[in-house]
Amino acid sequence: MMEALPRVHQGCAIPEELEYDLEKDVWVRFDPDGTTTIGMTDPAQTRAGKLVSILFKRPGKMFEAGQSVATIESAKWVGPFPTPLSGELLEVNQARFEKDILIANRDPYGEGWLARLRPTDLAQERQRLTAGARAFEFYKERIDRDGIRCFRCAD
Repeated sequence: MMEALPRVHQGCAIPEELEYDLEKDVWVRFDPDGTTTIGMTDPAQTRAGKLVSILFKRPGKMFEAGQSVATIESAKWVGPFPTPLSGELLEVNQARFEKDILIANRDPYGEGWLARLRPTDLAQERQRLTAGARAFEFYKERIDRDGIRCFRCAD
């Protein structure tokens, strides 16, 4: 099955097959094995600018929704990367970021994912996420309001 192309506004892609924590600018992909993959949205990586470093938390630990699973430093910002779901941190994308720190700037929804989780309270917490089509409308308004123009870092 082919994935649908993301909807794009002012260069910012918002894939409809994902769900979003709009407040925290985090996307969530529900994987077939019951785990989730999370990362920065395209508008988030654009506002942050080029990433400089990421300090990931250690896999195997339990996190509550809203807790930081990584600390991101960019050209414009330093701060936490919060998980939108409670669960066990299974994997972080540290090896990929060590090879190319700008991978989230280049491919925020693909190779630039940040962490994989095994959710522990999905039935309750998924209600706080927004589906792709509704998220696109939200981001379209925010992009226009804030004058965001998404870009991808070049090699």
